[in-house]
Amino acid sequence: KVFVSIDFGATHSGVSYAISSPGEVHQILAWPGSSHSCSKIPTCLVYDTLGDIRAWGLEATDMSLKKGWVRCEWFKLWLDLSSAPSTIIESEIFQPPKNVVDLVADYLSCIWMHTKNQIHLENASCSLLQLAKPKALDEKHKILHQNVSEGYNTNSQSICLVWASSVDAVMENEVHELEDAYMLGGLTICDAGGATIDLATYNVLGGLGAPKIVEAAPCSGSYCGSLFLDLRFRELVQKRLAAHPVHLDEASLAHFVRSFSRSEKLEYQGAKDDTKLFRFKCLHVEDLHDPAVGLDHGELVIPRDVLRCEVFDPIVLHSIATHVEASKVRLDALLLVGGFSANEYLFQRITDQFSSSLVSVIRPADGDLASCHSGARFGVSSLVSSVIHPQNVFRHVALPAEQEDRMMRLVYISSLGGRTLCEHRVEYIVKRGASIVKGGRSELRLRKLCTSRYDCTFKLVLYTSNGEQTKRYFDEEEGEELCRCRVDLGTYPSFRQQVEASPFGNFYVGRCEFR
Repeated sequence: KVFVSIDFGATHSGVSYAISSPGEVHQILAWPGSSHSCSKIPTCLVYDTLGDIRAWGLEATDMSLKKGWVRCEWFKLWLDLSSAPSTIIESEIFQPPKNVVDLVADYLSCIWMHTKNQIHLENASCSLLQLAKPKALDEKHKILHQNVSEGYNTNSQSICLVWASSVDAVMENEVHELEDAYMLGGLTICDAGGATIDLATYNVLGGLGAPKIVEAAPCSGSYCGSLFLDLRFRELVQKRLAAHPVHLDEASLAHFVRSFSRSEKLEYQGAKDDTKLFRFKCLHVEDLHDPAVGLDHGELVIPRDVLRCEVFDPIVLHSIATHVEASKVRLDALLLVGGFSANEYLFQRITDQFSSSLVSVIRPADGDLASCHSGARFGVSSLVSSVIHPQNVFRHVALPAEQEDRMMRLVYISSLGGRTLCEHRVEYIVKRGASIVKGGRSELRLRKLCTSRYDCTFKLVLYTSNGEQTKRYFDEEEGEELCRCRVDLGTYPSFRQQVEASPFGNFYVGRCEFR
């Protein structure tokens, strides 16, 4: 049995696997187009005029395109163009009959076929394949899952395909790695990737032996990953060299961005480097020497303080601070993983921001591969058993009047079917901060005072609120409508039994469940 985990990223992707049982993890390091080991490859495809794949990964990035051929990058972000930045939307250049689901399925199929060849999966009877879940799936997820599954399953081999969020996968791994000092309290995982920064906060209870992990704040993300540093650097080069168009062709700009991405972007350490200079070799070294814009005998020279102000400062910190504030959990540790976590400046800025609140910022040695390794090591097991509900869910009901109701809300007292009722009472279904089973169901008790056999339908409206105190009356709890539906108790066998056994004018009770 083989456990394979594909970290499908917006800019780069990688594959880890474990054979026989989750445990010892191996990384795919040999890829087409590379003579040396690579833990990750570009998420990139090249199509010809007929829509056939001509190259993928490293080969697609370096290939010279023929007329009519198309290079597709960043297509994972096209799953949710409604929230993608304009720079990403403008890059959407694929043509019919290919759409975003086709691109994702084609790329993952290429990775899967190469993975099978690398680890000789032909003799494996069953494989478990875990994929990093894109942010936006909804209806596209169903189509994507079907397309990818059809490409992976063969007559001789059955594939169990599972989608898992990167932060959940990392949490399953790191809960075993962190020291006991960090195991009690709030832990935020920051997965700083190529395009997005994904965050989730967990409340870790108990000890290392049998930890209970509660999701305190659901995964949130924003488009501020390392890709956008590249885009901002590209804009800076275009602005500085506007008077030297020979350096602004696509090949030259790609060369500058590649040099920045592979070295200076990772090495930059902040204000202490402001007096130093970054030097980038030009493709067109024959251009004029122009110190005013930074052209120095075949090199583009940019002061590091200019890079800090124009490119680096600060694209991530606001997202982290907003997420931590929303979680309402005392934060003890922040785990920084993902490819962007290798950026020394990012790590230092985050450490400085949280130093005053005594939060430990942890960066694992293999943070770039944390999500990928975790999926292969633990398969689909989930340590995150519960979630902390972020809001109250309630409805307003009519209940038998009590003495407190007569004193506090006499105007709400009425009679129906010989019963004295207090209307507009609040009934909480889920309280804010409650720990509920992840993916589980909550039970809702349905009550109605029936005056006849046919008096069995009513309107059910659910509301949400953020209040921390329990309220008794509807006018005390400000809420927003969540949903409404019409309930027919006549469909419940228990209701029909109660009607036959009891006189009218009583409360009849039913139950339903919802997720």
